[in-house]
Amino acid sequence: MSLIKPYNSEVLFSGPPANYTAAAAASVTAQSLVTGSTGNYQQPMFPGGFWLEGRTDQLVSFEFSCIMTGQASATTATFIAGLAAGGQAGSGGSALLTYPALTITSYSAGTIYGTGIIQCRGAGYGTSAVSTSFLSSGTILGTGNALQVTGCAGPTALQSIDRTSNQWLYLTVTFSTSSATNSCQLASLVVRGEN
Repeated sequence: MSLIKPYNSEVLFSGPPANYTAAAAASVTAQSLVTGSTGNYQQPMFPGGFWLEGRTDQLVSFEFSCIMTGQASATTATFIAGLAAGGQAGSGGSALLTYPALTITSYSAGTIYGTGIIQCRGAGYGTSAVSTSFLSSGTILGTGNALQVTGCAGPTALQSIDRTSNQWLYLTVTFSTSSATNSCQLASLVVRGEN
């Protein structure tokens, strides 16, 4: 570490205490992966003022892993990471990253692993466009049968966040087919403030 700047890296969130509730299977709409249950309602949140006005070098990284099952017929899953004004968002909010659709056909308790970074290009005041500007990118991997899949997301700009308000980091999944076999459960989510 060069110690040129007096900032430290820290873990902002490491959880949840138990796997989040699995996404509802028989649906082709976006479903929240951060839906809690009794005693398990923790979710990463950036409090108002976390993004510091005048700074252009703040960076947050995150990684997640899910348990995935996919039906035998051709099926894909699309993941979205974003920020919302309330917890457990399944829709709405503001997307940071839309990962490419992963083929999950015949997955059986497979693994999905994703990463992302949020670069703050500048934090200002108010809610008008570009008052606070984020640029995000990430990767996603999947394995669950003989087919291993990979993908990259971004770089994606998000310029409509009010840095003075609380913002919850959320993840969603959307299946291309409706089947009682399809399932996705978020088991691990780690968020770091890198500086």
